[in-house]
Amino acid sequence: AVFNVISNIYESIYFNIEELPTGSLVYSCKSPDDKRTLNIYRVENSLGSAIRGEIVMDEKSNNVFWQTNLDDVSASWIDKNLIKIDDLVLDVAHNGNYDCRRGKSLFQEGAVEKTYVPDGDRTE
Repeated sequence: AVFNVISNIYESIYFNIEELPTGSLVYSCKSPDDKRTLNIYRVENSLGSAIRGEIVMDEKSNNVFWQTNLDDVSASWIDKNLIKIDDLVLDVAHNGNYDCRRGKSLFQEGAVEKTYVPDGDRTE
């Protein structure tokens, strides 16, 4: 029991969005400039389902979205740098990502890093 508690605390503090299960591809679309591809995967395990989003560019892939307890999302490109997954806009040109495991406390789920700032407040 003590080992499980320590493992869970360690995993909640030290995680890597690049170390996620692969899952099954459910959706794929090219960016408006055809340089990047957004892939959405459904990951099934004994605890339920999750959605993983990745950006592929020049045969390199980076995970940009991870949400557990989710079966489906709507995803699209806004422009060559911005993607929208459900109501979340991420600036993938500047390594924007969302990982539901990144809360500010043990009781808060989710964190968004480097997202789009609307109304022209974003700097390039």
